[in-house]
Amino acid sequence: MPIAPKCCPAATQEVFELEYQVVFPEGLDEFDWSEIEDKGWLDGVRISWSDNSCTLSFFDEIRLPQAIAVDIERLGYFSARNVVVVRRVARDEISRAVSVMADRGFADILNVD
Repeated sequence: MPIAPKCCPAATQEVFELEYQVVFPEGLDEFDWSEIEDKGWLDGVRISWSDNSCTLSFFDEIRLPQAIAVDIERLGYFSARNVVVVRRVARDEISRAVSVMADRGFADILNVD
């Protein structure tokens, strides 16, 4: 039975109870996380669930437009796969975003034609 998400009581949305694993790039200490949050992006976050896995890049809402502008200037276009935008590129925000994606069955990142 669909369960209404807490943020939108009138809406119905199927909630999945998936076990998943988030693997951050190796060797990140508190100083590294501080720098990552300051620069606003992190590549190489591996998400695994069921028989699926993918590698995601996380941007904050300020850094992504800058990255887009650089690619458009350099290449003439911007294209991205497996990009997630969060408020802050910090371990807690990334974990929270992945938890919401898991509740949605990772529908946001699955390739659906």
